[in-house]
Amino acid sequence: MFPNTVIEWFGFALMAVALSYAMLWLIGTLIAPPAHDQSRSDVGFNRAHYLFEGELMIDHDAGHLPSSETDLPEWGDLRRWLMGRFANLPARLDDLKDGVPVIALSRDSHDTAQLEICRDGVTSRVTLSDPPHVCPAGRHAILAEHARLSELREALEAAPYPAWKTTLDGVILWRNTACAETFEPRALRMNVPLPDPGHSSSTRFSVPAGPPSGPLWFEVHSTAHESHVMHHATEITKVVRAETVQRDFVQTLTKTFAYLTIGLAVFDKNRQLALFNPALVDLTSLPVDFLSGQPELMGFFDNLRNRQVMPEPRSYASWRAQITAIIESAQGGLYQETWSLPNDVTYRVTGRPHPDGAVAFLFEDITAEVMLARRYRSQLDLRQSALDSLPEAVMIIGPNNVLSFCNRACSQLLKIDPDSCFSDMSVRDLIAVCEVTLPDPVIWSKVERALRQRTLDAPLRKSADLSDRGMLSYRVELLPAGARMLILNLTSPAKEAPVRAVAG
Repeated sequence: MFPNTVIEWFGFALMAVALSYAMLWLIGTLIAPPAHDQSRSDVGFNRAHYLFEGELMIDHDAGHLPSSETDLPEWGDLRRWLMGRFANLPARLDDLKDGVPVIALSRDSHDTAQLEICRDGVTSRVTLSDPPHVCPAGRHAILAEHARLSELREALEAAPYPAWKTTLDGVILWRNTACAETFEPRALRMNVPLPDPGHSSSTRFSVPAGPPSGPLWFEVHSTAHESHVMHHATEITKVVRAETVQRDFVQTLTKTFAYLTIGLAVFDKNRQLALFNPALVDLTSLPVDFLSGQPELMGFFDNLRNRQVMPEPRSYASWRAQITAIIESAQGGLYQETWSLPNDVTYRVTGRPHPDGAVAFLFEDITAEVMLARRYRSQLDLRQSALDSLPEAVMIIGPNNVLSFCNRACSQLLKIDPDSCFSDMSVRDLIAVCEVTLPDPVIWSKVERALRQRTLDAPLRKSADLSDRGMLSYRVELLPAGARMLILNLTSPAKEAPVRAVAG
């Protein structure tokens, strides 16, 4: 029984082989073109055709098309796809002459491919032939992709910025020339962390350099894919040095401003507190943790308002708008106000904006200055009241020969009011008024001469009879710092008998 089974299986095998050869012969007969059929080799074999109407492709038998932003490719898309391989391609198909084909050969002398462009009315036919290859468009797509990859590889190799590729475990798979010249593999593994797949990360690290320049700083952006990680580094040495200088400068300013008695608050262009000194804490009673948190400008002033460190404005909304307008003004802007607080404390607040958008506010306690000014003003008022209570006319002439002030009796006698005048009253102007009000040329010439003298051997104290006006007593006293005082006393003739003038 066993031999019969073997014979049966051997017969089945021979039958299967015979059927296979029969099927292969049938497929070759139906599909493969005959060797002597020249018409099949001339039309469609080893060629790809693109048919255009105007500049728009309407048909093709290539099997491969260039990428296009529109649904149907245009001649410009096909031209960009082919021009890396073929030279002298026309910019527009409409510029071709009817019936005159244009032949474009490959730039590579070893490449037998050629391109034929022929226009017939509004239609144009572009034929790509590449013997002995069966699919010229497919071969061109492969060559174009190889050329693109070569360009990308050359660009990466020639890039001045380090770039490299690693596995998810950090093993370097590839790196460009800049990376090989700048970093050691061990430095990359130690300083560049690897993000999780699908994520990105950024890190900074430095590599040693020569003594004159110091270390070189780089910022590395890493992007992890499913099977690898791409790294790109950018040198930021100048940025790091600028940040260091800025940080040192801010620390220097902080140390300098720490000894000032004026509170300082500097806000950056983002309207956040960037710098303050201890005097600001003492003057405003704002918590240090609040100021260290870099509050916004409006939040800073709102906190001052809540602590009653600033006067309550009539319209807080309009005040906020005013502050915002002043901050946004970057040329010649200056905000200055005097805050009188409920606890008899007075602050002078000055804000000066800068062109880069930053603004600095100064808080100065001027309580002592205000109290001194009030005391001085009170003393002036008291002195003026004392002078006004005197019956004599008193005038004070400063060292510049200008009337400084006078009392009420002087204003009533001479009919003058220096405070209401736009211009100063000189000695000459004062003597002219006296000559009109109390005419006597001899008296006023002596008085004017005494007022103009810088030094007097003795005060001028005289009296004169003005007949019907009465007896006039006049005195010129020398005051400190070159000032003089003129006192006039006119006695009515009804109260006192006339007296002859004493010779001066």
